[in-house]
Amino acid sequence: MLLICPVTAQAKDVVVDRILVKINDSIITQYDLDQEMKPVYDQIKDRKLSAKEQAQLAQMRKKALDSLINDNLIQQEIKRFSIAVSDENMDKEIERVRNERGLSLEEFQKVVAKDGLTMEEFRARLKKLLEKQELIGHMVNSKVVVTDSEIQAEYAARKDDYSLGKMVELAIILLPADISPVEVRERITGGEMTFADAVAKYSVGPGKDSGGSIGELSWDDLADEWKTALDGVAQGGVSSPLTIQDHQALLSPIKINDDRMVPLKDVRDNIYKDLMQKKRETVFTDYFDKLKQSAVIIYMDDSLKPDNGVTQ
Repeated sequence: MLLICPVTAQAKDVVVDRILVKINDSIITQYDLDQEMKPVYDQIKDRKLSAKEQAQLAQMRKKALDSLINDNLIQQEIKRFSIAVSDENMDKEIERVRNERGLSLEEFQKVVAKDGLTMEEFRARLKKLLEKQELIGHMVNSKVVVTDSEIQAEYAARKDDYSLGKMVELAIILLPADISPVEVRERITGGEMTFADAVAKYSVGPGKDSGGSIGELSWDDLADEWKTALDGVAQGGVSSPLTIQDHQALLSPIKINDDRMVPLKDVRDNIYKDLMQKKRETVFTDYFDKLKQSAVIIYMDDSLKPDNGVTQ
């Protein structure tokens, strides 16, 4: 097979396609690597590269070749376990992605084309991805278990992620213009009436049937005036008077929670998925490392060997 030489050669030059690496009974050719590097070559075109850029390009070629080797090994395993993805499964996956993004088939095809792919090329890549997922499921998922204790431990370890900070459940009294907030406050603090009694008797605001409760709020979300009025007020106490919506008002912290966290039941599924993913990656990495170590990998060009010098 004849093909255009890589970017380092002139466009008129041609070379015979050559084998770069042998992996067990498979091979990777110069053409395979050039196809993998094509987006980079398209950016460089005929521009003359500096010594630094040439070194960077050489590193990119090594990484691209290593990626091809990994893909090749995975494909060998897929073949070994007779894993197959049908056109129907690919159609369902494409439909799922389209529905998630709210795209028609025509819109989806335009997105694929914008990425520089034909639908045939996209489907070929999708098939490899789905096959790899099937392989991971076959080799990994049965070995991965997430326990309740692990979920609890992860929840505790990620306390900062799930902390809601200081939360306060508030009740409010909005007073009519002819009622003094100072006098009402004195009656409540003096034990003459409860805050709920005062709400029922005087308030023109919300929650008259529920003691003036306006629910649980984040301390950080409260207006500065509210924070100032509530500063130093204990749970069940009464704030200093303040103005709310042109009314004199009083606040009462029904309940104060200094370190409220999102309930575990609300984040349990997400924690489970995160832990499963981490364990899958760990198990698959171990499986793949052993697979690569047992493979016969022969580099035909020493300049393309990994920098760590590890070869089979």
